[in-house]
Amino acid sequence: MTDLHRRNPCRLPTLLLLSLLTVVGLSMLWEFHLEASVMHWLNLPYDGDFEDAERWRFVLTASGFSMLSLILPTVVLKRLVVNTQSSYRRLQLIQAQTETLAKYDALSGLINRRVFMDVLHKHLDESQPVAILLIDLDHFKAINDQHGHSAGDSVLVEIAHRLQGIAAIHAGTAARLGGDEFCLMFQGHREESELSEIAELTVRWLSEPVLEATLCGRLGATIGISRSWMDAREASSLLHCADTAMYRGKNTGRSTFNFYDNDYERLMRAQADLDLALKHAVDREEIVPFFQPIVTLPSQQIVGFEVLARWLKPDGSTGMPGDFIPILERLGLIPAMTRSLVRQACRAASRWDDHLHLSLNVSATMITDELFPDHLFDQLKQENFPFERFEVEITEEALVGNLEAAQRNLSKLHGHGISVALDDFGIGYSGLYHLTRLSIDKIKIDRSFFEAGNIDHLPMVEAILGMARSLNMKVTAEGIEDFHQPYLPKWLAENGCHYAQGYLYGYPQAGSTIATAVPGPSIACVAAQN
Repeated sequence: MTDLHRRNPCRLPTLLLLSLLTVVGLSMLWEFHLEASVMHWLNLPYDGDFEDAERWRFVLTASGFSMLSLILPTVVLKRLVVNTQSSYRRLQLIQAQTETLAKYDALSGLINRRVFMDVLHKHLDESQPVAILLIDLDHFKAINDQHGHSAGDSVLVEIAHRLQGIAAIHAGTAARLGGDEFCLMFQGHREESELSEIAELTVRWLSEPVLEATLCGRLGATIGISRSWMDAREASSLLHCADTAMYRGKNTGRSTFNFYDNDYERLMRAQADLDLALKHAVDREEIVPFFQPIVTLPSQQIVGFEVLARWLKPDGSTGMPGDFIPILERLGLIPAMTRSLVRQACRAASRWDDHLHLSLNVSATMITDELFPDHLFDQLKQENFPFERFEVEITEEALVGNLEAAQRNLSKLHGHGISVALDDFGIGYSGLYHLTRLSIDKIKIDRSFFEAGNIDHLPMVEAILGMARSLNMKVTAEGIEDFHQPYLPKWLAENGCHYAQGYLYGYPQAGSTIATAVPGPSIACVAAQN
């Protein structure tokens, strides 16, 4: 009925009029013709002396009540039908919106991750070759941070439009997988050269200014490419291959593209295993302190040790700092490793003579951390290690980022009796400036000035020693390693160098091997042990 009424609005009034005429006709037929016959047939008493007015009154009364009994339910029914139609239309609209949200990204209008994976599964299940380009926007976070998420949303919409254009040109499918990550999928076997052209076009188009992005520079895109006929035949694996290739681009230079490389995958897995092993190494104190002697000149007696990190691996090999320190920096584990080294070194040094000090190089992130001095004080107190026997070494490079924070921390360390040494002095661009601004007690001349057979740097060393003397600073010469330069220690002492350090005086050793070499053995003994 609802469909008929919607197609012909006059249908319902016409039906009501026909119903009225039918009721009137039946009432007249009954009153004027059928009533007497029926009463006689039923053998019921019947008085036929009715006037016509009474008969018409009956017809009108019967017709009126009949119409009322039809109109009221019809009006109510129509209202219910209209409400039902409205609810049904709303339900259809909600269902359509739900289906759209289930298939398409609400912001960009591209298909979402779920639909993308379904399509990818379908193609691969049907053994159809597929290539995918996984796209991650470069510098997108800066737009959100500087201009807000509304600007970021506008950028994403524009990026989606550009990707739709690329997909249309090359008969592909564009999808937004989430955040600032998009994907282009191409069905059929594509040559590497063709995929490279598509990737180059994508990088170029996405690097053009984008709406609000013009306020803060250009975006970029890093792309990883994987192919089902070469890399993987399962949807999740194929996407993982593209992701690996994309992160290779992130690590080697943004705004570029890379094809998946199985060798790089193995390298990444090895790197992940190494990262995990180093995390365990820090937790289990497999990274231990080795101690290299620092001697006084000219007597060449041991006055302390520099603490150097070594990784004693479970397989029995020893890892050198250059192999694991950069990784620990990337993982943010340098503070944890430093705390572990301080704890172990203090316990080892507690068995030595009281005049021997420890010297430890501190990273840039720690020397500018306002909590570092207090943490170090607490640790030294816990190990019952005298503050005056501990020395903190810093490099000029560590001071460049936040000089004021470093100055505050160094002053605090200095005020508690911990001495401060400027390491690798002479190779930085602002060493003199740092000497005049910071609370520094000692400078350590970089080992490059004492390379074997090189005497050209000695005038520079002499100048550094003179400057330190005028500033009332102690000096340590690092890298004194050549047994064929016996004149060097004497020359350093004669020119005012206070301390020396290097393989000539002793290699870095575990604390247990030098526990019997104190107090202050002759250098000849230590060198013989090495």
